Amino acid sequence: MRQVALALILCLGGLTFHTQPAQAVVPAVVSSVGKAVLKYFGKQGSEEAAEYLSRKGGKEIMERVVLTATRQGGDEAVEQVAKLTGKYGPDALAALDNAPSIMPLIRTLDELPSSQVRTALTHLAAGKPGRELAEAVAQYGGSALRMELQHPGAGLVFVRAFGDEGVELASKLTKKHRILIAGHADDIAKLPATQKAGVMGMLKGNTDEMVAFVGRFVEENPGKILFTVAATTVILAEPDRILGGDEIVFDADGNPVVMRKGGFAGRAIEAGGEVASHVSTNYLRPVYLTVMAFVGVFVVVWGSLKYWAFRKIKAAADLVR
Repeated sequence: MRQVALALILCLGGLTFHTQPAQAVVPAVVSSVGKAVLKYFGKQGSEEAAEYLSRKGGKEIMERVVLTATRQGGDEAVEQVAKLTGKYGPDALAALDNAPSIMPLIRTLDELPSSQVRTALTHLAAGKPGRELAEAVAQYGGSALRMELQHPGAGLVFVRAFGDEGVELASKLTKKHRILIAGHADDIAKLPATQKAGVMGMLKGNTDEMVAFVGRFVEENPGKILFTVAATTVILAEPDRILGGDEIVFDADGNPVVMRKGGFAGRAIEAGGEVASHVSTNYLRPVYLTVMAFVGVFVVVWGSLKYWAFRKIKAAADLVR
């Protein structure tokens, strides 16, 4: 055990003098974070502490965090790092290493109930997803972290796509429905501002009806995108029908149209009506107009010939007289 402790001390000592002069770190503050690591693992965990620092990249992570904390907040920031590390261990260092700015994240963690801090650090320390969450916290504040804690897997999606509106919307949804709407969040976010605002208004104002509508669309149209500019135009033009249970379907040309919900028979009849209307408009009507034009020309020609014949007969009769 003494050999392990000695190795740990040497490892911490090496960290103190490892940095370049341009990024020099005060030995005392580096030592305070190193001691916090040892404190976390405890007297019986010296071997684990030494392994973390020497074999798992812990030394490099600690160095980066201390340099960033010193640059952004001085000794006070480093002491905050040491405090978190002593209580929550390597996850605290990894979480802070993922943050573009350490002090705002530390303040956000301070605002959380103590029972949530460890879970928050675990999320923030989780590689690429942790970096994305830390960046969202830097951009949107503590609401991004609280959302992800309340709605794991969907909270971050809602905040990135909808900003502060996402917080309000997610609070109205069940877990199942959050996952459903999260699957369309990026498509809604890409809509023109007016359309996005319209969809968000329907989602927030008529949450249950819109969720039911989206669910029906996904079930009936697997793999298709609902919130395209074309489909959203139809949705926003017919909000009462959409909220009342009608559905978006695609005609033969792939254009979205609203169809009344009425069971299989009703949908078949309406679909038949749509097809009949399509055939009538695109095929029968042109034929009808062509025939009518031909008939019109025929009548004019026939009438002209009859009139010419009548005039000729009359002229002949006049000569006889």
